[in-house]
Amino acid sequence: MNYNHSGARRGKPKRILDPSAGFPAPTSPPNSYMYQQVPMNNGIQPDYGFNIPEQPSPAYGFNQQGMAPPMQPAMNTGSPMPPYPPETPQSSFPSPQFATNILAEPMVANMAMQYGDALVGSGKQHLQKYVPVSALKYYFAVDTDYVFLKLALLFFPFTHKDWSVKYEQDVPLQPRYEKNAPDMYIPTMAFLTYVVIAGLSLGTQERFTPEQLGIIASTALAWGIIELVVHTITLYVMNLDTSLRTLDMVAYGGYKYVGINLAILLSLIFGRVGYYGVLIYFSISLAFFLIRSLKLRVIPEGHSSYSATGNKRRLYFILFFAMLQPFLMWWLSYHLIS
Repeated sequence: MNYNHSGARRGKPKRILDPSAGFPAPTSPPNSYMYQQVPMNNGIQPDYGFNIPEQPSPAYGFNQQGMAPPMQPAMNTGSPMPPYPPETPQSSFPSPQFATNILAEPMVANMAMQYGDALVGSGKQHLQKYVPVSALKYYFAVDTDYVFLKLALLFFPFTHKDWSVKYEQDVPLQPRYEKNAPDMYIPTMAFLTYVVIAGLSLGTQERFTPEQLGIIASTALAWGIIELVVHTITLYVMNLDTSLRTLDMVAYGGYKYVGINLAILLSLIFGRVGYYGVLIYFSISLAFFLIRSLKLRVIPEGHSSYSATGNKRRLYFILFFAMLQPFLMWWLSYHLIS
């Protein structure tokens, strides 16, 4: 049986309204979508010639040194804004090259030299106020010939005849030109040698410790100060007016270390016999040397203003000074021998 669809219903066909009629056909499939990005600045392009990095926010509580300030966008004038030049951090201290250039200037160099000379001169004045530098130069003005002649005079003073100190324009000659003049070179070197020899002697007896050197040096120095104070007080109490200076008494009292050193050295070879033999002989020779040397400084020849009582007191002082040296020689050395 044939079925004819067109003949099923007769009449005018019904018009169906097409919603898409009158609209342009889509250019893309219905399921594809297009997203259009809208610029954040409403389509206006920036006029910068480079991308501005985002600036970090400053830390709280302090300012960051060396950080450039945030850049502000320029107004749209139609021309691109030139980039900022890079900033270099500035140091708060001048460079060494700057200081060198300043010191190389003649004016600055002259001012520095003048200031240095003025500073040195002021320091010398303050030093000379408390330390007699010019006097010390006199006592250390020695040479090799003087040292040998003086040592020979200390050990063999019995044959020496002329004990006077020569003067030139009211100033005594320096020790290098006058062997009778007191000096500080031999006492100073003898004192340092005494400390070394004392350490050597204690080392041979297995009694040496590093602290012993300091104890020996400080003890000898203390006794030297005590001796100087005693002599000064004696002159003051006896009311004696002499030409002796403080450094003269230090020099004459320092000659005893020459005999102490020789006595300790011979004790290492000959024992107590060598020690006491040198100690007794040098005590006699040193006492004779001091009596003859101090006599011309305490009781000058041809001085008629001194009375007999005054001269007796002066003689007592000379004998006291000379007889004190053997006792100090023994006291400073007897504990160093075995």
